[in-house]
Amino acid sequence: MISKQYLKVNLLMINYLKNIGLILLCLVAFNSCREEIIPPDNFVERVNDPVQVREWNSYLFLLNADKFTMNLVVPSNLSTLRTRFIISLIDYKSGYTTISVLDNNSTERFRYFIAEEVVYDSELLDGYVPSKITIRTQNLSGKVKIEFRKTL
Repeated sequence: MISKQYLKVNLLMINYLKNIGLILLCLVAFNSCREEIIPPDNFVERVNDPVQVREWNSYLFLLNADKFTMNLVVPSNLSTLRTRFIISLIDYKSGYTTISVLDNNSTERFRYFIAEEVVYDSELLDGYVPSKITIRTQNLSGKVKIEFRKTL
């Protein structure tokens, strides 16, 4: 026959293990759902070193440029028919930037050219799923922030 003391110890041990398991599950869920938050006016400090943040249904590109030329093509990770495009170019001195968006058929569906200071500009890309994003800079000096994100 099992004693009451033995049952109490077993129940306490089971509750203890359940609590440990719950704590571990919460820690794993909390760490895996971490979100990078970049303040709106915070550009990268390093010069001519682009930063890309690609997440599901969003893409962020930051660049502090000093006479910088590049040609970058990235898959978009966007799976939506409505995408919000947002751009800022501050402390502009020279050069230009061209942003293009290609659909699944490699057809250019959107193009944006910027060669002047723009604090904030936004456009809605509607009716197609962006497949690739091309960002070109030519002798650019300034701080640029480009964002694509899912919109309802």
